[in-house]
Amino acid sequence: MLTDKLRLFYESVHEAMQDVGTSAPRIADRVITNAFPDTADAAEREGADKMLRDGVVAFVTNYLKRHADLPAIGQADFYDISPEFADIAGKLQSLSHYVPTLQQHMSVGFLVAHPDFLDEARKFKRQKGEETLAEATVLDELYDAVTGRLV
Repeated sequence: MLTDKLRLFYESVHEAMQDVGTSAPRIADRVITNAFPDTADAAEREGADKMLRDGVVAFVTNYLKRHADLPAIGQADFYDISPEFADIAGKLQSLSHYVPTLQQHMSVGFLVAHPDFLDEARKFKRQKGEETLAEATVLDELYDAVTGRLV
């Protein structure tokens, strides 16, 4: 069961989405002081306001990813745009993807309707994938060195 404070937080998140869309940083800025006034005041007094904001941004980001079906302003459902892309979109594991210039995750339907943002999202995802693979290669090298299996 949600506490009254937590319920206020989620209600604040949904209200903020009506004004700022699904940008987790923008939502966090709108809701922190409303949902948690005492915590926000204490964090500011103690110099931890950035850490509090970062935590709320991360929480909201995860919430939005887990609830990709949340109604978002201007984000048409994929199947309302063109069923000819259903087979391709069905291969995607995520229902939304990050668009750096918008600073938010956008639905596949929105991306199909806006090819420039689709291009940006795919390039961003590829860049992150390449960074992940490069990091994995270094971890492989470190593992081999640690376990004595130098290549």
